[in-house]
Amino acid sequence: MRIPKGGIAFFDSGIGGLTVLNACEKQFPEALFYYYGDNQHAPYGNLPAKKIRRYVFRAFKKFHRLHVSAAVIACNTATAVCVDELRRKFSFPILGAEPAVCPAALKGGRVVVLATKATCESERFQRLCQRTKERFPNADICAYACEGLAGAIERNVHRADFDFTPYLPKTSADAVVLGCTHYIYIVGQIARYFGCPVYDGNEGIARRLSEVLCENNSSMKNRDCRPLKVDFDPKLGFVTTKNPNDKISQKITNKRSRKILTKVPKNKQTQGLFFLGKQRDYNKNTHEQMFVWLKGV
Repeated sequence: MRIPKGGIAFFDSGIGGLTVLNACEKQFPEALFYYYGDNQHAPYGNLPAKKIRRYVFRAFKKFHRLHVSAAVIACNTATAVCVDELRRKFSFPILGAEPAVCPAALKGGRVVVLATKATCESERFQRLCQRTKERFPNADICAYACEGLAGAIERNVHRADFDFTPYLPKTSADAVVLGCTHYIYIVGQIARYFGCPVYDGNEGIARRLSEVLCENNSSMKNRDCRPLKVDFDPKLGFVTTKNPNDKISQKITNKRSRKILTKVPKNKQTQGLFFLGKQRDYNKNTHEQMFVWLKGV
């Protein structure tokens, strides 16, 4: 089957990025999307950086051949390890996923960041935490590497009765940040376990993607497609809770983005979504079960 070119690409180590894709599908219902899940090598959290780079670059070479209009690294670990290298290599805009530490720290208190080992040890994540601590000195930011959690979710996401709490740290929290897109699948268990607000970055990524597409569309007249380098907004950060003060500006941005995206060719038979990679059938089935079939429930 021939895949049309020019869409928006999403990459993740497995099924975690489907949660990001779902948020962007809601924002841009007329867009053409690609999803590349590297389930074969998931989870990335305990892999050496060299292997992670090799796997991610393999997917992005495919995106390059598809002439994507933008790409989203819907994986916190891959973002932490190689987003800067990807931006130097490829000319299309690349957005990364970073933990929503900033909005979680607004009210101060103990902020627990749940992430993979590779994310916790990355220089990029440590710089993010340091900037947030400087901005919000009343916040105590504590990062925990939840070894095995992403893999357990990858294997058991379809089991409603599976208990993931043994993978969570035994600690108290005033706010919890999900530093891996896989963790969003079990946000209910995490919220009950810690008994506090839980933050993730998916809607923030969707908003930023809207801005990037608008900016890139206006710059195309000058053929200026240099990568944009904003993952973290120091004022808002990435958080799923909608800010009522952003409704007007968000409405305008969404309207502009949809005008751009409707120009992208769309294959009606596939509803504008193509799955790539060796595990494309599994990811397609997971997407349908989690985000398509359940819409009418």
